[in-house]
Amino acid sequence: MVFDMDNKNEEVLPEKLEDLLNAGYKLIDVREQDEWDAGHHSEAKHIPMGTIPENIENFSTAENYIIICRSGGRSGRVCSFLEKEGINSFNLNGGMNKLSLTSEKIIDLDDNIGTVI
Repeated sequence: MVFDMDNKNEEVLPEKLEDLLNAGYKLIDVREQDEWDAGHHSEAKHIPMGTIPENIENFSTAENYIIICRSGGRSGRVCSFLEKEGINSFNLNGGMNKLSLTSEKIIDLDDNIGTVI
């Protein structure tokens, strides 16, 4: 599956993430397994970018999704794909790189402080 990129994706600022999660938005991390293992947001669900099409049934048109990767490129492409499928999605501006500067909820697999790779 090739993910097209268009520049119409709505973005969420990292500083607003917690408010949106509290409002019911879902956070989806589309990075690879090693990146997830090293550090991810504690409330994120991991669905690697390459598996999004086969996991499309896990998304609901009634929900809002914030998509995150390391810097925003992959998540932007996933947002474009999801929008074409009728799924409400928002790209996290700056990805994990920026989120790690503002969030204390970045953990590794052992629930220790995580890192972004």
